[in-house]
Amino acid sequence: MAAGDAEHLAKQQLPPDVSCSTGISYDSDDLEAHKLDIYRPQGSVGKTLPVIIDFHGGGLYYGSKENNKCRDMALASHGYAVINANYRLVPSVSFLGQIQDAIKVFDWVRNNAEVHALSQDNIFVTGDSAGGTLALYAVAAQNSPVVSQSFHIPRVGLNILALAVTSGMFRLRGGVHATALSYYMNGYLQTPGDHIALEPYLDLDKLIIDGTVPPIYMVTSSEDFIADNSYELARTLQARHRDYAMTVWPRGKERMLGHIFNITQAGDPDAMQAQQAIDDIARFFDGFAV
Repeated sequence: MAAGDAEHLAKQQLPPDVSCSTGISYDSDDLEAHKLDIYRPQGSVGKTLPVIIDFHGGGLYYGSKENNKCRDMALASHGYAVINANYRLVPSVSFLGQIQDAIKVFDWVRNNAEVHALSQDNIFVTGDSAGGTLALYAVAAQNSPVVSQSFHIPRVGLNILALAVTSGMFRLRGGVHATALSYYMNGYLQTPGDHIALEPYLDLDKLIIDGTVPPIYMVTSSEDFIADNSYELARTLQARHRDYAMTVWPRGKERMLGHIFNITQAGDPDAMQAQQAIDDIARFFDGFAV
C-alpha cells in the first residue's frame, strides 16, 4: 500500500492557492498519530470559514494525513478550512480507540474555533474507505446519546451538518469480503469490551436507527472493488427515511476510476473526473451551509 501511494504522491501537483498549517497536536501526548493539518484558501487568514474534517483511509491499519493532502487542499480552494487529521492505527489501538481519536478531533475543533477562525455553525465531515467508516461511526457517536453511551465516549457538542464518504468500507462483517474482514476484525475488536460496545453496531441498520446521522453523500464507481458497501448503506438509509445522495461513476474512458479515485488522482491536472468528484463533495456541503 505504501509503495502504491508513493508513486502518485510523488507526481501530484498541489493547488497553488491554498495555505497550510501543519503538525498541530490535538491531544496532549504530542504523538504524530494525534496531529492535524489545516488548509485554507490563500488570503483568508482571520476570516471565519466553514469547516471540513477529514479522516484518511487505509483499512484502519495504514495511512496518514499526507495521503489526503492534495485532495483536501482542493476542497479548501472551495472556501473551506479543511482539517486533515491523523489517528492511531490498528493494531496499536482498536477501532473503538480510533473513534475516540476522531471525537478528540471534534473537540479540538470546538475548542480552537476562535483562534483558527473556524465556523462553529458550519461543520462537515468526510472520509475515504476505512476513514469513511471511522467518520460514520464517530459522527453517529457524536450525535447520539445512545451510541456514545455504548461506546463510552463523551459527546462534545459539535453540530455536524453533513457527511461525505468516498468508497466507504461500511460493511465490517459478512459479504463477499467476509474472509478478509474476519481476519482484520481481530485487530478492530481486541478486547471483550470492544466486542460488547461495537458488535451491535456492525449492523448498519442499528447504527442508522440509533445514530441520528446527518445527510450523507456517497461517492463510488463501477470500478471500486467495495462499491457494494455504498449500495448497502444507501439501501439502509432509504429504508429508514434518512437524507442521502450517491454518485456511482461509470467505468473511466481514459483511466480507471477505482477505489478512492478522487484521492489518488487529486493531484493529476488531467484527471478531470477526479476533480469533478471533489467539486461535487464541496457542492454537497455548500447545500447545507447556514
